[in-house]
Amino acid sequence: MELPVVDWQDYARCKWSQLSSHGKGKFSAGSSLKESFDACWSLFQQEEEEALERLCNELSVGKEARAVLFYKEEGNKRFGRKQYTAAAVLYSKGISHGTPGTEEIALSFANRSAVLFHLGHYSACLEDIDRAQEHGYPERLQSKILQRQANCLQKLKQHDISNTKFPKTERTSVINPRQQELKGNRQLTNASSSLRLKFSTSKGRHLVASEDIALGELLICEEAYVSVIIPGRETVTKTNTWDVSITTSDLYCHQCLQRVLASLPCQHCSFARYCSNECRDQAWKAYHCIECPLGSLLLAFGVFCHTALRTALLTGYRQVSDVLSDGFQACNVNEEPGRPYSSNYKSLCSLLTHSEHHKGEHKFLCALTSAALCRKLNMGLLRSMGTAPPTEKSLDGEVHEMHGLGLAIFRHMLQLHCNAQAVTVLNEDYEDSSTSLVESSKSSRLATAVFPVLSLLNHSCDPNTSVSFQGRRVMVRANRPIRKGEEILHCYGPHRLRMNIRKRQMLLKDQYFFDCQCEACTQEQGITPDTHCDFCCPKCHSLLKGQDDLLCVNDSCAHRLRRDEVVLRLQNLQHNVHRAQEQLHNNHLDIAIRRLTSCLSEAKDFLSQNHMVFGEIFDHLAQAEAAKGDWTAAARHLKESIQLVSQWYGPSSIELGHELFKLAQILFNGREVNDAMGVIQKAQNILAVHYGPDHSMVQELQEMRACLLELPGMTTVWKK
Repeated sequence: MELPVVDWQDYARCKWSQLSSHGKGKFSAGSSLKESFDACWSLFQQEEEEALERLCNELSVGKEARAVLFYKEEGNKRFGRKQYTAAAVLYSKGISHGTPGTEEIALSFANRSAVLFHLGHYSACLEDIDRAQEHGYPERLQSKILQRQANCLQKLKQHDISNTKFPKTERTSVINPRQQELKGNRQLTNASSSLRLKFSTSKGRHLVASEDIALGELLICEEAYVSVIIPGRETVTKTNTWDVSITTSDLYCHQCLQRVLASLPCQHCSFARYCSNECRDQAWKAYHCIECPLGSLLLAFGVFCHTALRTALLTGYRQVSDVLSDGFQACNVNEEPGRPYSSNYKSLCSLLTHSEHHKGEHKFLCALTSAALCRKLNMGLLRSMGTAPPTEKSLDGEVHEMHGLGLAIFRHMLQLHCNAQAVTVLNEDYEDSSTSLVESSKSSRLATAVFPVLSLLNHSCDPNTSVSFQGRRVMVRANRPIRKGEEILHCYGPHRLRMNIRKRQMLLKDQYFFDCQCEACTQEQGITPDTHCDFCCPKCHSLLKGQDDLLCVNDSCAHRLRRDEVVLRLQNLQHNVHRAQEQLHNNHLDIAIRRLTSCLSEAKDFLSQNHMVFGEIFDHLAQAEAAKGDWTAAARHLKESIQLVSQWYGPSSIELGHELFKLAQILFNGREVNDAMGVIQKAQNILAVHYGPDHSMVQELQEMRACLLELPGMTTVWKK
């Protein structure tokens, strides 16, 4: 998703192969960004125009009247199966294709209001009823929607009365109140005063602790300078336009990145969706009026190009031009110690492009993409919204402006390679409410963003911080006590608990151009690699070792087999686990349990007892048993999963916190009061460190605890 679609990459690769040695030299390590961009700018001719036209014809973000009916019918199917979240999203997909004032879009809003009513979102339900009426909801069906409106108003009235009689128990925090607030820093905006910015030739700019930092303390709270939601590109191809799959981009506002079930579409395209009229208007005025006509092209050119363009649009041509005229020599806090480092465009421009490390072919792709995009920009519209300066309506003037923007976009595309931050969210079960009793602990990428202050943190494969997101805001907290003078470190992705040193080193070198010398890597480099693998002997169940040929470590057994044999067996097992998951989603619980039980027996026959497949099987079994209401069995399976997760990721890991959260839900529903209280407290302590006390998961744990404390016969030990 970061880079352009394969067809454009192939086109650029073909053009690269046709360049002379002299032409390729303009993209060498010693060439300037301007020299590289100028080469592609002059290269753009009618052939490139035709290639872009073919590319955009394969993608679609336009509105399709027939899609409204298709998604309405698909939503009706999910509604009939009581898959309310999926139904709401499918109705929203249909609405995004609708033309205002038509009966089909009015019916879609009305149907979505029914879903929202069943989910208990009564205010949102009333809003959709109003929208249905605004778009001409037919007279013949008025009685149905008016009855729903009356029921909504009654539910809201009862809710208000209930809240008056029974106020919520006051929530308690599990960490020191001092750790919940960001202590202002004069040198670094959006950072705690516990941090100090330093510079060295070996580390560059980096942050260190100016005082002792406590576990869970908030160190950085920064709004993204720019963020772009990651599209499910496979769902918008013209050959697969009407896709019923639900992607993350369907469930979050494209402006504020907050989760939204009943989204409002852009009035001109079917892709951009928002949580409110306010977000839609803000996006349109700030950037979307320029991006909307380029929708297909931006999907083709990838998220990095899109993010680079939006960076320029949000900044405005005047400021981009000023920095451009200075050769992008943004303020350097080391040279100006009295000036704070802020989350602004100058700080963003000061982030390294590592141009000398990028391969010539990659720089050519980015430069050609930037040039192609700017050839399509409407400079007249840019000037009308104040993004570009007024100028004479001459071809030379417009070409000069587009060239300047293109150079800035090219630079930002290279910067994003090393400085982009993936905004992640926890996955949720979109299909079946019965299986969502056990929450998901897997995360997925929602958006690509740039955080100038966060980008100051150097990498460690065993960092002393945790990163979490709330909408467009990133929070960095200490995941262990940090001593004064110690560097503040962030994991760029490869973590020692999730990846071996060889793969970590390779990924960091490929993307970030450095050989990691963090403490974790230094320690592991001196350790002889373990030749044991995740497979065990099917005869005696001892571990196997080796590469292509696997040998049982039990000398008395000495069984030998090929790795590809057990890999195939593992793939078949994973396929069966996936089939069981589908049966679980379709509410075929007993069938799913039988299949999962068989998978568990199969896994024990040839996998080591710590293999990750076991955790997946136990999780699905817990979901199935919880859906049946067998809380004891569900808790037993989750405890098995927790034991594995603790071994994989450690006793204070965020992964363990997620598993404990699920177990707390199960024990709470099963009324295992004392066990639930203990698990709730452990889960709170872990998740509050990683997410902070205001996170929804921590708040839910606090509410469960408060509810249990009100039960008669509770031991006084839990009330302390």
